[in-house]
Amino acid sequence: MIQLGPLMMNFELLIFMLSAFTGYLALKYRSSKADVEESISDKFVTALILSFITWKFSLIIFDPVSVIRYPMSLLYFNGGDKGLWLAIVISIAFLWMRSRKDGSSLWVNMDLLSTGLIVGSAIYHLLILTKDSTNLLFHALYILLMVGLLIFLFTNKKSVGNPIVMNQFVIWFSLGMIGVFFTEKDRMYLILSFSKEQIVLFFIFIIAIFAGNFLDKKKMRRWNDG
Repeated sequence: MIQLGPLMMNFELLIFMLSAFTGYLALKYRSSKADVEESISDKFVTALILSFITWKFSLIIFDPVSVIRYPMSLLYFNGGDKGLWLAIVISIAFLWMRSRKDGSSLWVNMDLLSTGLIVGSAIYHLLILTKDSTNLLFHALYILLMVGLLIFLFTNKKSVGNPIVMNQFVIWFSLGMIGVFFTEKDRMYLILSFSKEQIVLFFIFIIAIFAGNFLDKKKMRRWNDG
């Protein structure tokens, strides 16, 4: 815990807030370069606030007895991994509904969101190292991977939200994270020497490969028709 005057703040909560803020700045910068409407990029702020509130107060759903007995626990604890997954699902549902309402492209939204997540998560892992360096190699490789993916997005000369570029991003992200997870300490194996996270990423990689082939064929048909 960190004391700020009369207030006590959870260190992980402070890290989350700093990471989210830097991720939002990166998202705004990316959207400004793409001439995206202000309302399109601002909806991610609402989604972020919604996800944080869900994650923080989902303890009421997953452990209501503890909250009833100790209401102050909401100030110091959160919903954990279950609360995080619930927050992700609710945020995705919110972004999907807002995107349908404002008519923005799925690929543009995915591009902007990816930029924010890359920067925000990289800052998060960097700040985590100031608290705990026992998993130094894992955090360091994760940060390097995110920096590489960020360079890939910003140096690519194709327009923001290009489906082929985003598909390549997913492929490299999946492969990179599969490798990074091999360095995580105390990871739990699911199949052979692969963890459940690596298995999920492998399926995402396979889907992205098929999607890439579909996009290439679609591009070729347009080229032939032109």
